[in-house]
Amino acid sequence: MVIDTPDAVQDWDNLDAEDEFDPLMVSEYVVEIFEYLRELEPQYQPNPEYIDNQKGLSWKMRSILVDWLIEVHQKFRLLPETLFFAINIIDRFLSQRVVSLVKLQLVGLTAMLIGAKVEEIMCPSIENFIYMADGGYTEEEVKKAERYILQVLGWNMSYPNPLNFLRRVSKADSYDVQTRTIAKYLMEVSLLDHRFLPYPPSQMAASGLYLARSILNRGSWDANLIHYSGYSEEELLPVVNILIDSLAKPVKYEAVFKKYSIKKLMRISIFVKEWVDKRMPSTQLA
Repeated sequence: MVIDTPDAVQDWDNLDAEDEFDPLMVSEYVVEIFEYLRELEPQYQPNPEYIDNQKGLSWKMRSILVDWLIEVHQKFRLLPETLFFAINIIDRFLSQRVVSLVKLQLVGLTAMLIGAKVEEIMCPSIENFIYMADGGYTEEEVKKAERYILQVLGWNMSYPNPLNFLRRVSKADSYDVQTRTIAKYLMEVSLLDHRFLPYPPSQMAASGLYLARSILNRGSWDANLIHYSGYSEEELLPVVNILIDSLAKPVKYEAVFKKYSIKKLMRISIFVKEWVDKRMPSTQLA
């Protein structure tokens, strides 16, 4: 903790001051808001080893489910927040209850429905979700699953979404569109890999931006980026190196790659793949 003294020197810029007259940016409360979100993070962390208690499941099955949900999410054109929240619901639920392989898709589908109800202005109907599962479930089964998942999670829906942290640290990156789009792609890639489960949303957001800036050669992780992310370079490198390793592996689950390969998203996935290919066989930053 840094204690302010007459001799203390602030090495970061107060970027919130420029938003003083913008009511949408709530600059007078923004510091307290993000402090509160950081306090919430431990409450919403799943057990990173929960698969050990799932006799009928494996991490590969989880990755397949997430890949399918990314497709569902894209077809419904839902908000990015909905996707991250849905995956968090799945992981928290599976941390507390044993689920058979037969019911895994139902858990994922219902988690996306719950996430959409919380985040979206217009949530797709249950019928639409059932259609995406090829009619494999009835409306009553989905409703029953929804009630049960919410009961198990204690109705705790105040998830500190990583996209909120990404927007915060992007302030120190001048809200650069290309950097932030790469960071979002990297964060979605991380959803498929269980190795990221131990890391809180704020650290995933900062790591995504750190690697995005490295890919684009945008300079060092300076004092502003440290302050607005809450993480030093040393704290981010372990996560960043797992990200690079994940990107270096052959693409088995293509939903995210295809999603970010379109012109509208600057063909970011192709650009990142080319960067990774040039780095091979090295899969770590110093």
